Amino acid sequence: MIASTLAFQELESNFLHYMLQYGGIAKKTSHDYISRMRFLSQYYILDENITDEYVNFIMNEERKVYTQRSRYNTVKALGDFQAGLRKFLAFVKSGYNKRINDSILSEIHKIEDDHQLTSTERTQIIQSRIGQGVFRNKLVQYWNGCSVSGCSFLPVLVASHIRPWYVSDNEQRLDMYNGLLLQPNLDKLFDQGYITFDIQGKILCSHLLDLNDRNLLGIDNNMHLLKVDDMHIKYLMYHQENCYIG
Repeated sequence: MIASTLAFQELESNFLHYMLQYGGIAKKTSHDYISRMRFLSQYYILDENITDEYVNFIMNEERKVYTQRSRYNTVKALGDFQAGLRKFLAFVKSGYNKRINDSILSEIHKIEDDHQLTSTERTQIIQSRIGQGVFRNKLVQYWNGCSVSGCSFLPVLVASHIRPWYVSDNEQRLDMYNGLLLQPNLDKLFDQGYITFDIQGKILCSHLLDLNDRNLLGIDNNMHLLKVDDMHIKYLMYHQENCYIG
């Protein structure tokens, strides 16, 4: 059961972004589908190998047992399960995960072939993709430690773009105001959209990140960015609107 739930959780962030960007589905409805698919993932394997036949199998099983559930035990919930599974199947068939990775590689190749940029500029922009080079150095100088905790043990801190690298232009990719320096747990949660920060710097946590997980990860609602410049705001707003799983 745990393994199947983890398999879906590996995909749920990209699944949400797919629904918002390509499915024409409202944010609240998309979040509802995520919650329902996470529930189903306790009982069925929802991963990149899902097929039409397996969706039909799940629905046949659910029609037998849904009334026995303590939640999602109505005919409407059954319809939501089916709609969510169909959306998830469309997401898998679309190859969205592969397209994200391919788009990053394509952007890197474009930069490598762009001779309007100097060799140094090309190197700096590509290095910023992996949180290295000039971009990281700027963040270290600006933050002097983790942007949230202040931890100054630099070897473990990750240079993270607020507006993701692959949807940023070259200027934004090197802009220190488009970056946070984060401890690994905060970086991963931020990158996947399970946390974000509002324009005052206050942390916002996804409803998919339950209280137990928050405690284990050392996340609490009093966390905030140690400072917010006006130049951060457009990037923080982008992350909250387009990356955060509310």
